[in-house]
This record gives sequence, structure tokens and C-alpha cells, in this order.
Amino acid sequence: MDTVKQAIHALSQNPRIFIFLRRILENNFKGERSVLKKYFVCAPDERVLDIGCGTGEFSVFFNPEMYTGVDIEKKYIDYAKKNYKGTFLAGDATTLPFKDGSFQKIVIVGVLHHLDDETSGRVLKEMSRVLAPNGELLIMEDVNRSDNNVITRLLHRLDNGEFIRDKEGYEKLLSERFLVKRTFNMQSGLSPYQVFILGK
Repeated sequence: MDTVKQAIHALSQNPRIFIFLRRILENNFKGERSVLKKYFVCAPDERVLDIGCGTGEFSVFFNPEMYTGVDIEKKYIDYAKKNYKGTFLAGDATTLPFKDGSFQKIVIVGVLHHLDDETSGRVLKEMSRVLAPNGELLIMEDVNRSDNNVITRLLHRLDNGEFIRDKEGYEKLLSERFLVKRTFNMQSGLSPYQVFILGK
């Protein structure tokens, strides 16, 4: 199993292969796209921060003049800059280079399950700092559920993220910094997600 995980991690370092694999496993991100269209519509003048933006797949839902994507993987950022409109920065989400209250909306998809509680807490602290007082935050994360089938459990074992939590685990983590306005399940291809809409 470790050898397979190492091989998957090596493949994911190539942005094109990373996108290809995720589109197959997550049915071309139909679940995430549906959530963004229905629950996270942004006004044209709202500044949006996409933490862990990866290759920039979800930047198309926002005004490119008001959109900033941040990811720790420079290869993904380089790909995003070539293929999408908006501002893309390579950087660490625990030390964001933005002023307090800079963004009205923040979105983070599939990032926290790669981080332990301490690191996640630092990221959430920074998100709280740069989110405007009346701002809103959308989080979508791989989730452990009691009804996960065998295939999903296998995918979770192969996932590079070592910290896939259950719904209550995420709620405990998020409620230390944010008000949970709404939470619900979402299926993205073979991957179950927990969706959180939060305020300050």
C-alpha cells in the first residue's frame, strides 16, 4: 500500500496527470461545481481568495480581476497562470501575504485533510485574519462516513492526505475560529465530501 501511495504522489507532481486523475475519480468535479454555483455565488466586486487552488480549476467561477489563488505547489501555480485568468501565487497558507480583512469570500477545497490539527489551526487563523468582518468562507473536504463503501475506503487509504476526518472532527476544528452557518454532504464522483459554509 505504501508503494502505491508513493507512486500516486509522484504522479500527482505532474499538473496534467493530477488533473486527469482527479477528473476521473471525481466525475469532472461536478459535485464541487454544483456547490459553487448554488451556495457560493459572489458579486463582481467581491474579492475572493482560493486557498490550495491547485491548478486553478475553480477560478472560472469568479471575477478574474477579484480572484486570487494560493497554493504551496509552484508547479500547479505555474500551470494555473498559463491556463486561467486571475492572480496566482505560490505560498504557504499559514503565512498569507495579505492585509487584515482583504477578502469578502474565501474558498478552500480538499486541503485540510492534508494537514494535522495544529497546522490546520494556523491556516484557519490566517483565513480568519484576512476575511472581512462580514465575509463568508466555503470549505469542502474529504470526509469519513460510516456508510462509505469499500471503494471509497480504499481511495481514502491511498489518498496523500493523512488527516481525513469525520464530520464532527471538522466541526470541532472549524468552530474554534468560525460560525458554522450550514453543513451538508456532497458526493464528487467516488469521493464523499463534507461542505461547510461559515462566517466570522
